[in-house]
Amino acid sequence: MDDLKDFKTEFAESLENTYISSNATNEEATEFWKKINALLLPNIPTKLYRFRTCNVDNIMSFQKQNISICIAGAFKDEYDSLIYINRDAINKSIQEFIDAGGVKAICDSFDDNSVDTILGYLYSNDIIEKIKDSLPMTSKDDRLNYLLNNLNGFKEYLHNRISTYIETMRRDRFTKIACFTEDVKSLYMWDQYADGYKGYALEYDFTNYLLQGCLACPKQQGCEQENKNYSNLFPVIYSEKRYDATNNVINIILREVMENTKAKNINLPVDQLHWYKTYLYKDAHAYSHEREWRIITRCPYQLDSDYSEISNLGCLKAIYYGPKMEKRYKDFLMNIAQVMGIKQYNVVLDEYSTNYELKIIEI
Repeated sequence: MDDLKDFKTEFAESLENTYISSNATNEEATEFWKKINALLLPNIPTKLYRFRTCNVDNIMSFQKQNISICIAGAFKDEYDSLIYINRDAINKSIQEFIDAGGVKAICDSFDDNSVDTILGYLYSNDIIEKIKDSLPMTSKDDRLNYLLNNLNGFKEYLHNRISTYIETMRRDRFTKIACFTEDVKSLYMWDQYADGYKGYALEYDFTNYLLQGCLACPKQQGCEQENKNYSNLFPVIYSEKRYDATNNVINIILREVMENTKAKNINLPVDQLHWYKTYLYKDAHAYSHEREWRIITRCPYQLDSDYSEISNLGCLKAIYYGPKMEKRYKDFLMNIAQVMGIKQYNVVLDEYSTNYELKIIEI
């Protein structure tokens, strides 16, 4: 267990301290993923478990030997994948620009005719003339107040866009997730995620799953998407602080703003790991006992729903029946499991032990 803990610490530090620019070469990105895979592959537990409630969708997914995946916004935890944006720092930067005379310098450029050169990097001559015509030319003070008001308007737009972007990340259908745990005997997991012991748990061996990518996608036949399904398995990073995505999100929003300028081809750098960091941070105090791992799938071919499925690629090894499961569900699941040839276990309360623990009995 100590080795596994040390590995998770090393993984968290590696992810937290690495920035792969969107402008980086393929070789640079590949080198990082090689290091991550070299760290992950030897340390993936041979047994990971997923707790399920007894409903039609879950049972059908089990019967098809698929793994259901969903957007982060479908999780109960409202803080799950809720990135942090430092609005105070943004306001401070804007104010520092004003205090340093940035707005005044732009205002002065209209008097010395250097405005055409400054705006010429971004806009065509026609747009520059429209900008100049929109400014009050009665006095320098009027122009300065006009520019300051517009800057405050941009600040308001920026903060509104930040709010929508945060929610967009939680509702992003391009990225879908499946959650697993290391402990099938966890009383908390049976209670919270298996309908109060009335559900079941599935055991997987993902040690050979990580690099199989598109093979997990049921829509792989005929898929012509350039960026296909990359299914990666990671341990969750338990932290006292939320993932700070301030710099990445600001650059993403500024990219959008610049789409209407001559500089639309200037790609402000964004961390390629931004999307993984977003979905891997969880509150250490509230959730570290879950010992969670996540499959993160990023695929443009599954944008039609908040929910989807990927193949388990033969990684499903066993099923565990909760002690309060209804007989009709258990009988049905047992028939499916028998056809699959996977192991089956009953989970029972150990009435003969002084400890709060469950017993696993093979059927």
